[in-house]
Amino acid sequence: MPSVIVERIELLAIGPDGERVTWSSHLGPVYEALIVARLSLSNGVEAIAGTTTYTEHEFDRTTFHAAALMAPFVLERDAFDTRAAYADMRKRYVPLGHLATSLFDIALHDGKAKSEDLPLYRVLGNARHNVPAYASSPLLPTDQAYVDYCHDMLKLGYRAIKIHPYCVFDDDVRLVKHLVEEFAEKETKFSLDVDGMYSFDQALRMGKTLDEAGWEFFEAPLPDTDLSGYKRLADALDLDVICGGNTLPHPQLIEFALEMGAWDRSRFDVTGIGGFTGAGEVAELTKAHGKTCEVQGWGYTLTQAANLHFMLAHLHCTNFEQATPFQKYEFGARQVIRPDANGFVRPSELPGLGVEMDWDRIEPFVYARRVFSP
Repeated sequence: MPSVIVERIELLAIGPDGERVTWSSHLGPVYEALIVARLSLSNGVEAIAGTTTYTEHEFDRTTFHAAALMAPFVLERDAFDTRAAYADMRKRYVPLGHLATSLFDIALHDGKAKSEDLPLYRVLGNARHNVPAYASSPLLPTDQAYVDYCHDMLKLGYRAIKIHPYCVFDDDVRLVKHLVEEFAEKETKFSLDVDGMYSFDQALRMGKTLDEAGWEFFEAPLPDTDLSGYKRLADALDLDVICGGNTLPHPQLIEFALEMGAWDRSRFDVTGIGGFTGAGEVAELTKAHGKTCEVQGWGYTLTQAANLHFMLAHLHCTNFEQATPFQKYEFGARQVIRPDANGFVRPSELPGLGVEMDWDRIEPFVYARRVFSP
């Protein structure tokens, strides 16, 4: 069978004009850009991938430029030899190379699955067809707003909720106690993400409060790099303690943290860990340590789809994270991901990532573009 070659690459940086949200009172409104790679293959298939970036003040250009620096190493490659492409990209001197590698690895896998006329999860492993989702909150202005938000999410079908609180310790303690009282009679799994903003003593005190309330996991109580602090915290608490997942995006570093008992679960985003190939490495080493993967899912539909397909292929991945309210993250996508009445999500059964983009809708919001061809 003749090789299928990457004949053309188009990179797009897209800045939708939706509401600016944030997930900590220490941050300003966040500009969430969608960086897209469109690969034209020699068999007529268009492969696609998208990663979501998060910056204050203006839309990000760094990931777009990193992808542009990586694109020449992908152009004219065998599109189906994804492992060779991954190994080559990992060796290149490209700033933010883990993000660029992820983008192209996902696109190449998308192209391969489309060429086989299969949804991507069926190519990756086909372990299951749906997965339970949890609603991941933005920062909200008041305790009552969080209470109202949680009621709204339960009505939508979610059975689990992750709270991004104020990230101010005393305010967060008050909020958690308020939520515990309000939802004591509900069978809802709660978790807390404080964006690495606590001291160790604050993290320990909050962790004990969450233990008493029966919450599921405590995310980013400390900066991801404070492995010794995480180890002490994980040893002292019953609920799972996990990192934020963006600071140490390398399989060997994640394995080191798991080996020393710093994190009770691995946490990563497929669009930042090296695509499906890098994520597969982390999933295997996580499984070898008897732990589960807490996969990120915040972002636009293309980003969500990559993480969802990966989770469907690996049974030791837990709930799917969905940024909510979800409407703004559906920008430009003809197929979207939403929970059913029982809180489960599934992809479309279209080939590849299963997401078709409305390019006419997107075009006015493109703020950077590069095209690569032989």
